Order: sequence, then C-alpha cells, then structure tokens
Amino acid sequence: MTLALKALISSALAGLLGLDSVQAGQFLLSRPALVGPLLGWLNGCPLEGAKIGILLELLYIDFIPVGGVVPPNGTAAAAVGVLAHAAGGLAPSLAFFIGVAAGVAYSPVEYRLRAARSGLNALIEAQVAAGDLRLRRWLARALVMENAALAGYVLAMTGLAALLGLLPGVSRLYPGADFAYSLMPWLGLSGLYFRFRTQIYKKG
Repeated sequence: MTLALKALISSALAGLLGLDSVQAGQFLLSRPALVGPLLGWLNGCPLEGAKIGILLELLYIDFIPVGGVVPPNGTAAAAVGVLAHAAGGLAPSLAFFIGVAAGVAYSPVEYRLRAARSGLNALIEAQVAAGDLRLRRWLARALVMENAALAGYVLAMTGLAALLGLLPGVSRLYPGADFAYSLMPWLGLSGLYFRFRTQIYKKG
C-alpha cells in the first residue's frame, strides 16, 4: 500500500472517528489517545503514533466545550501529527507541533459546521410540526458533512506538511523542536496534576 493511499484511508478514518465527539455515540473513539495509536499502526509507526496521541491527550484533556466555545479538535491534531510524520516524512517532534497547530486551526471550521447544522433546525421543526418524523436524511446530511470536512482537512494539512518537508533547511528546525517535544510529557503531566488537585479540593 502506497503512502498516498494510506494517507487517504487514514484521513477518511479520522473523519469517521471524529463523528464520535458530538454526533455519534460519544464513546471516546475520537480522543487523541486512541486516534494516535490507531493511525500509527495503520501507517507503520505505532510507537510514534501512540506517543503523539498520548501527549495530545494530556494537553487537550482540560479543554471543555462551554457555550459557544469550540476547543481544539483532538482528532484532527492526532491524525495530522501522525500523518505529518508517516506520510509527510517530518521528524516526530515537528510533526507533533504541526498536529497541535492543526487541532487549534480546526476550531473555526468546526464552529462554522455547527452554525450550518443549526440553520437546519427551522426546517426540521417545520417537518416535525407537519407530522413527518422521517429525519434520517437530515441526520445523514449532518454526518456526511462533518465527516467530509474533517477528512478533507486532515488530508490537506498532511499535504502541507509533506510540502514543508521538501523545503531546504527544514532540518534546522529539528533541534529546537526536539527539545520542546522532550518537555511535553512534563507539561502534560503537570497540567494533569493541577487538574486532579483542583478536583480533590472541590470534593473536600
């Protein structure tokens, strides 16, 4: 299987897993801790995929969607991070930070998708008021739209990462990226510590 085909399949799978975050089940299948290892295994780098996914999970675990606030998308971050390394040929450290940026940059896209879905509410309400409860087409439309948006985004960001890898001098970024990457476990664990500490004090 070629790298391009693996990237295409991985992007489509990321789009499907991303549906779990809001629209289909919420079984935690969209969490970076699962997406990273799964796509890493699919692309021949299970250990790096697991590391990227777990570190992203530690960083994103404290983000909570409240009201109109759309947090960074962990599925997009993990998928782009793994594919930037596996298909784009970048070092894991740089691929990780590209994944972090991709997760943050997807928030405006997700906000617009939510706004588009909200625009359908009036049509659905009118249909139900008329006694027509066949809502499958609206659900299917929303799922396909969300899936296609995330899959296309992951594939596009992977392509950009691959182009970045072709630029001369990109290797000069690796020492700094490697150092920052080495600090991520400590940053993630410290955030997790303060999160649990706050919860303990609330219970007390």
